[in-house]
Amino acid sequence: MTRTPEFPRPTRRTVLRGAAGALLALPFLESLAPRTAAGQSAAAPKRFIVLKSFSTQLVKAWYPSFSGNGYQLHDAKYSGSKADGTTLLSQKLVAGKNYTWAPLTDLKTSSGLSGILGASLNPFLPKLTLIRGLDFLPAVNHNYGGLLGNFSSCTAATPCDADSLKDVPTIDQVMAYSSKFYPNTPALRYLHLSQGVTDSMSYSDLGMPGSQVQQLKARANPLDAFNDLFGTAPAGNSTAPNPDRDKLLIDRVHDDYVKLKQNSRLSAADKALVDQYATLVSELEAKLSVKPMLACTPPAQPMSLANNTGLDPKDISTKWDLYLDLVTAAIMCDRTRIITLGVHKSLGPGPDSSDPTLVGHYHSEDASGGTWHGLAHDFSNDNSRRMLQGINAWIAENVFAKLLGKLDVTETGDSTYLDNSLVYWGNELGFNHIAYSVPCVLAGSAGGFIQPGRYLDYIDWDGRSYFSQEDGNVIQGIPHNQFLVTALQAMGLSPSDYERDGQPGYGSTSVSGRADDTWAVDYDLSTVGQILPGIQG
Repeated sequence: MTRTPEFPRPTRRTVLRGAAGALLALPFLESLAPRTAAGQSAAAPKRFIVLKSFSTQLVKAWYPSFSGNGYQLHDAKYSGSKADGTTLLSQKLVAGKNYTWAPLTDLKTSSGLSGILGASLNPFLPKLTLIRGLDFLPAVNHNYGGLLGNFSSCTAATPCDADSLKDVPTIDQVMAYSSKFYPNTPALRYLHLSQGVTDSMSYSDLGMPGSQVQQLKARANPLDAFNDLFGTAPAGNSTAPNPDRDKLLIDRVHDDYVKLKQNSRLSAADKALVDQYATLVSELEAKLSVKPMLACTPPAQPMSLANNTGLDPKDISTKWDLYLDLVTAAIMCDRTRIITLGVHKSLGPGPDSSDPTLVGHYHSEDASGGTWHGLAHDFSNDNSRRMLQGINAWIAENVFAKLLGKLDVTETGDSTYLDNSLVYWGNELGFNHIAYSVPCVLAGSAGGFIQPGRYLDYIDWDGRSYFSQEDGNVIQGIPHNQFLVTALQAMGLSPSDYERDGQPGYGSTSVSGRADDTWAVDYDLSTVGQILPGIQG
C-alpha cells in the first residue's frame, strides 16, 4: 500500500506479516469443508481465479491439430502462413461474422487437445472454454497487467508504446471493491501468489476511483499466504506477532483519521477521502480479529519456503502443491473469492532431448542463457522450442489441471466449486513479442454465465495476413477488451460498475504505434463494450 505524509497507514505486510514455521503441510483433502456451510445462501458465490504464464508462446502448440471425423486442417483450405497445421473450424458461432467453434470433445485425442493442453485436461473438457484470437489493441511488450486490463504495465527491461496510457485498475480489483461481487466485507478481498517475482499482475486504486493506481505485491512464501488467510501462527510459537499489539496499532491509526476528519481546514472532498481511508483501516482491523468459519477446517500450516531464484525441482513442485492447497482452502472456506497466480517458476524438459529428467525453469526480465525467457528468444532453435513447449505443458498438467481437480467437488446441489468459478489461464504475449491471438483457456461457467465445453475461434481466417513468423500470424481477431467485459459481467457487475469517462467496455483500445499497413488495427469498436460473441451459447 502507498504511504503518504497526509495519510500514513501501516502496510499489509506490517499487520498481516507471516511467522516462521517448520511444519510440512499435509495433502489438502476434499473433506476439509462440509458440503453446505451453516447459514449458506442458496446461491453459491462466484470466484475469479487467474493463472498467468509468461513470455513468447508457441501459439500453434496451444491449439488442436486434429483432422478426421469431418474436421480438416487449415492447410486444406489455405496456403502460405495460414496453412499452420491447426484444425479448421467450420461451424459459425454468430451470424454475420467469421467466428467459428467446435465441441472440445470432438477434438480430443488420447494425448489431449494439443501439444500443451495434454491428457490431464481430458476429464475437464466439458467444463473448459478454449479461445483463439484475443488481441491486445495497445502495443505492449513483456507486461504485468495486460491480461487483466492494465496495458500500461510493460516491464522496465521492455518498455512499450502502451506505457504512455493511463494506468487503470485491473479487473480483479474492480471486482474486489464492488458490492455486487462482495455484498459483505470479506476476510480478504484478494490473494496474489507467485514463485520468484513479487510484482503481481494486479493494479489497484483500492476502491477509490480517481486516486493513484498502484501495482500490488504477491506472496512468494506459502506461510505468509496461510497467515493472510487463516491468521498467524499459534501462540506457542515465539516468532508469532502479538495480535493484540497489532490490533492496538490499527486502533491508534483509526483514531488519528477520526481526529483528522474533524480538522476545520479540510474540504468536503478531503473529508470524503479520509472516510474512504478510515474504511480501509477498519477492514484491516477486522482481518486481525476475524476467525475462520466454524464450518471450515483450514489445512495444516505450511512450512516457510522463502522466496528465491533457485531452480531445485523439489522446491518448485512442493511450493506449487502448497499454493494449490491454499487456493482450494481459501475458496472452500470463503476467505477470499479473488486469487491470482503468477507462474514465474516451472518444471520442464532439460536441454538433452534423450534425458526425460525434469529441470527447473525461471522467468525474469533477464533473457540471457538458458532461462525460460532466454529459451523464448531462441526462436529458430528446435531444441529451445521443445523445452518451451514442455514448460507450458507442465503448467497445464501440474498447476492448471491439479487446481481444477481440487475445485471440481460438490458445493451445492449439482454444482461444484469449479462450476461456480471462472478460472482463467492467460498470458502476457502471443507469439514472439506480439500480443495478437494471446492464448486463453477458461474453466468453470461462473455459475452458468458461460457455456463451456467449446473451442471458440475469433480469428478472421479469410482476412488479411499482415505478417507471420514461425509461431503465428498477425490476422485480425477480436479485441481482448471484450474478454474483460465478459469476465466482469460473469462476476455480476454491470457496465455502470466499471465503465469510465463515458467510454464503453474496459481497457484501452488505443492502437498508437502500430501502422495500418503492418498491423491489424481496423477493429469494430462499436461492440467493444459487449461480451464475447457466442460465449453464452
